[in-house]
Amino acid sequence: MSISKYEDFLSFLEGKKILLTTHDLVDIDGLVSCYALYQFLETYFKNPVLSIYFSNVSKDTKNFMKRFTHKFPSFNFNYSNNVKFSDFEVCIIVDTSNINQIRTKDGNDNPVEIPYFFIDHHHYPEDLTERKDNNLVSIINEQRSSTAEIILDLFKLYNQELTLHYKILIIAAILTDSGFFKYGSNETIKNVSKLLDDDVDIQEIQRMLEKDMDISERIAKIKGSQRVRIVRDGDFLIGISNASSFGAKIASTLLIVGFDISIVYSIQKKEITINARARKSVCESNRLHLGKIMEELSKEFNGSGGGHDGAASLTVKTKVDILLEKLILKIKQALKSKLLLINEKYK
Repeated sequence: MSISKYEDFLSFLEGKKILLTTHDLVDIDGLVSCYALYQFLETYFKNPVLSIYFSNVSKDTKNFMKRFTHKFPSFNFNYSNNVKFSDFEVCIIVDTSNINQIRTKDGNDNPVEIPYFFIDHHHYPEDLTERKDNNLVSIINEQRSSTAEIILDLFKLYNQELTLHYKILIIAAILTDSGFFKYGSNETIKNVSKLLDDDVDIQEIQRMLEKDMDISERIAKIKGSQRVRIVRDGDFLIGISNASSFGAKIASTLLIVGFDISIVYSIQKKEITINARARKSVCESNRLHLGKIMEELSKEFNGSGGGHDGAASLTVKTKVDILLEKLILKIKQALKSKLLLINEKYK
């Protein structure tokens, strides 16, 4: 990423009232990216007008926040869950490049007409860095395994020191979004290594990130595994299941069980949400990119979707059989071979 892009970004923000936010059901990368960016901007601009808005925070993120503040009681995760976007002059959205994943309405049906700036590490089909329509501009860097690493680039570029709090927060974001380096690169590991010092205990950070699995999640994973239908392509196995909740976690569980690709769908209020996962080796050896596939389907069905090569999601309104057949067809095209459906229908 060129330094001019960051300079243009900061020049645009100077003197403006800024709202920082991220996607709904805030995960740890979205959380950390907002607070780290807040810290950077506060130091860079000297007393800017900044606010953080979250529409809803995930259970895992809340647990992490609780453990972090137990360790650092002076640190305060101040944010609002009810703001008027029209009170701000610019909104910076981190960890997504899809405005449909943000609640940007002030009690009406139309998004508030203020400039929106995206900072994200997910794939996007167009070059958002050049887009000027609808006041949408962005910094997109797919080479980073987390959005927090893009914010870390800002700290490095402008020689800002990170306090112990932010070193731990950024490491936590990198660990979770890289799947504890499973989806990371050499650069991912180097970034964490440079943040480690005698005051940072990575084992303690991992304990902060431990997930509490309640009985409802355990039941959902078991039922999701019981409902799975199998699609076979040679030695590749694709699992298709449905669930009313915990779709992403069930999809990850199916990979642990033995599937190469997993698809978990849920239907609520005539909307279909799909969470899909794939083994990294399958993505790399077959050029499979689930995020690109979800983006293509979101355009076709006028919904929202995207993600990484091995982890992606989609929300649309259509018939589940039609959507699953198109999704499997696109996976088939990536794998370049005929899929054999072992079970009957998708219902």
